[in-house]
Amino acid sequence: MKRMKLGTKLGACVAALSLVGATAAQAQIRSRSNCASASEVSAVQISAVQQELTDAALACGPVAVTNFNRFQTVFGKELRASDALMLRMFKRLHGNARGNAAYDSYKTRAIANADLRRTKPGQHDNFCRSANIVFAAALAPDKPVLEDFVSGVPVNEANPVNSCEIPVAITFQGVQADPGTIPIPRPTLAGDPPNPVY
Repeated sequence: MKRMKLGTKLGACVAALSLVGATAAQAQIRSRSNCASASEVSAVQISAVQQELTDAALACGPVAVTNFNRFQTVFGKELRASDALMLRMFKRLHGNARGNAAYDSYKTRAIANADLRRTKPGQHDNFCRSANIVFAAALAPDKPVLEDFVSGVPVNEANPVNSCEIPVAITFQGVQADPGTIPIPRPTLAGDPPNPVY
């Protein structure tokens, strides 16, 4: 009789431990499913760049319109595939109806924010100049892979998903600072601690 009780208790403990292990594994799967994959993060980046360039086409004159139309033609297949991946990601994270709404909201917000950045006093010319630099790089004779290209084009748009430690660029700039630029140190202000002597 004692052996039977010991075997039953041992079996119950093993079952409980396997249940705890299964629950932890399920939690990890759920946690990972709330994260965007590297390709999904890239799709978000592609969409953000496309929204910036769309705003440039609407406001930066006929050359920007021509360049935007070429951009859409040259990268059309990649843009459609990336957009479909981003929509699937939103649906996976939020379900069908809420995913569609989140997708539409992100794209609307991205172009509205691009428009706000462009229309800030004194920013129109800089925005259009940056867009022209991005167009020139994208439409170079040696066509880049879209995913690789946009990874180097920072965009100032909030990431709509948790990338789970996958970094996303955060500011739209057509060109980065000259590597030879030397920053000027901040002058000492009242209340600053004294500089330590080494």
